Amino acid sequence: MNLRQPIVFAMMILFLGFATVAAYEAFALTGIIVLLLLVLLFGFALYISFRKGALVDEMEVGVIFNRFNNSFTRFAIGPDPNATRQYNGQYAPNWIRFGRTMLAINDPHYVRLRWFEEVRSRIPKKSLTAKGELKNLRTADGIPVTIEWKVSYTIDVTLISPNILHKMARALPENSEKVIGGKIEQALKHLIELRTIQSLYGLGALQALEQELCQRVDRQITQPVNLGFQTLKPKDIALGPISVPKEVEKALELAHQRQIQAETAAGALTRLQQAISSFSSQHMKHLAELERLRILDGKETKGLFLYDKPH
Repeated sequence: MNLRQPIVFAMMILFLGFATVAAYEAFALTGIIVLLLLVLLFGFALYISFRKGALVDEMEVGVIFNRFNNSFTRFAIGPDPNATRQYNGQYAPNWIRFGRTMLAINDPHYVRLRWFEEVRSRIPKKSLTAKGELKNLRTADGIPVTIEWKVSYTIDVTLISPNILHKMARALPENSEKVIGGKIEQALKHLIELRTIQSLYGLGALQALEQELCQRVDRQITQPVNLGFQTLKPKDIALGPISVPKEVEKALELAHQRQIQAETAAGALTRLQQAISSFSSQHMKHLAELERLRILDGKETKGLFLYDKPH
């Protein structure tokens, strides 16, 4: 039943008017008084039946909606625990239900709801985790890579911008992981497209990528509107491992080996040039003499072999 429909109020007014005329005709003024008492009693019963509440503990936030038009009303943030007020310890097993209800109403974790409100869902205050895997991302040099990601985050509804409260009240209870995960994957895709495959495997490259990713995602969830997440820190985001296709991995290994060999040869040549540049003219004469003797020794050895060869 939607109380906003005019036909409902029209029927109520018509019924009350008919009942008032009938009571006056039957019992005169006494009938009017009895009718008013019955109406008040009925209204009080409705008020008691609609006066509800909900327990929201210190580690959660209740999301309250209007039960009739499905609109968001407010957040009910569970208060921090207070050791000086232990209401549950006042409950006695022989108390009637009414007494227990009165104690529950005095509980600071008991959220009083208006007659048209209800707690539709709850948002945890504790740290949450989202993780996923992005496949076939293209680096700046066109190499496809697959990268795993993981992020720890905490929701704080007091940070939500006022103009999007109703949107986040529907998104955060069930889809907070999708909200933060979408921002992570969007920013990570853009960062990978700006890097070459060699830069992703360099010393400290993964830590630098995590820090830059953290900064980008934090800006996305706070500007121009705040989505209700606490500030992300680099330690909250973990990336890796980064994998590439098997054939690409083999090609990278061969290229790395060739690079090491080239660097080794270049280093040896440099050291040889440095050693030669330090030689004096006397050293060069000695080297020339050694080379002459080596050639003569080679010729004598060859002649000896020719002489000893059997005919």
